[in-house]
Amino acid sequence: MRTRRDVDQRLNTLLAEAFEQGRCAAPDPRDTRTLRGRVRAGTVVEPYPQLFASAELWQRLSARDRSMFVMRTLTERNPHLVFCGRSAALAHSLPVNEGPLLPLHVITPSKRPVRTTAHLQRHMKLNPEHAIRDGVRVTTLTQTVVDCGRTLPFSEALAVMDATLRMLDVERPMLDGFIDAHAPGYRGVRRAHKIAAWADGRAESGGESIARAVMIEAGIAPSDLQVTFVDPMDPWRRPRVDFLFNLRDGSRVVGELDGMEKYVEPRYLNGRSTVDALVRERQRESHLTLLRMPIVRFTMRDVWTPGRLVAMLAQAGVTAETLTGHDYRATAPRPDLPYGSRSWTTPAPPIEL
Repeated sequence: MRTRRDVDQRLNTLLAEAFEQGRCAAPDPRDTRTLRGRVRAGTVVEPYPQLFASAELWQRLSARDRSMFVMRTLTERNPHLVFCGRSAALAHSLPVNEGPLLPLHVITPSKRPVRTTAHLQRHMKLNPEHAIRDGVRVTTLTQTVVDCGRTLPFSEALAVMDATLRMLDVERPMLDGFIDAHAPGYRGVRRAHKIAAWADGRAESGGESIARAVMIEAGIAPSDLQVTFVDPMDPWRRPRVDFLFNLRDGSRVVGELDGMEKYVEPRYLNGRSTVDALVRERQRESHLTLLRMPIVRFTMRDVWTPGRLVAMLAQAGVTAETLTGHDYRATAPRPDLPYGSRSWTTPAPPIEL
């Protein structure tokens, strides 16, 4: 006869083993009822129907990892599921909005339909090409990028396309080839092509891409990206700025996305302390000001606050009326050269989103 202590110990083991394997626990119906009692008590979470995890351990996971835990579990339960769209983008480590967790997006063959619910959004496609990423069956990288371009908001889709160009080290026209190959006749193809025309692999983070999307939608696309200058105080140094705006009066304005991660994450600190990183950044900015260019520093909070980033740039003189006719699409993607050393190409025609 099983005692309450035996049941608790078995369920604790079930939850712990699943967590160690990077997935949620998927118990039988009898244990499901018991675990839902723990959910009500706050010691267990049920992020997806009939999937469970320790509440304490779940809180330690990032938003992406939570999605991956659920998707791994569903992949084991249903070998025919192929995740797509934003869900596949997470598995490919593409910069999409990581929350909310649900709904998850899947492609299923018509012979094995999965009911669309608030938790699982079904997309029909026969024999979809797939790859395994981090233990999850997903659409291929190129298919995922195309699907994101067709369906996600402009800023997210642009971030995904920028990251793809950067990851694959390919030029912008390759995106059009991906779209033509993977989405012939599909809804949203024209939209994907329009967004691809704005993509640029020089963006170094999803945040930069999203900020640029806000600028584009406001009619103030940067004149150049990741521009390198000669430091007037230390000529052997080459400081690089995120965005450069060329104005009609001949002046220039710098835009810099200020992310906290470069002051706290080891991969950005390179052995330096946070204080050292802050001091170095202040010195870098003071040297750049000697080039007689206003510097507009902004955070992702400024980017997400409607009208905030546009107003900040306007204070520095950057408006649709003051910018020159060329935007960053007309510059060669060579951020290692000092400003003024680039070759210019024929500007791409403006595209309405």
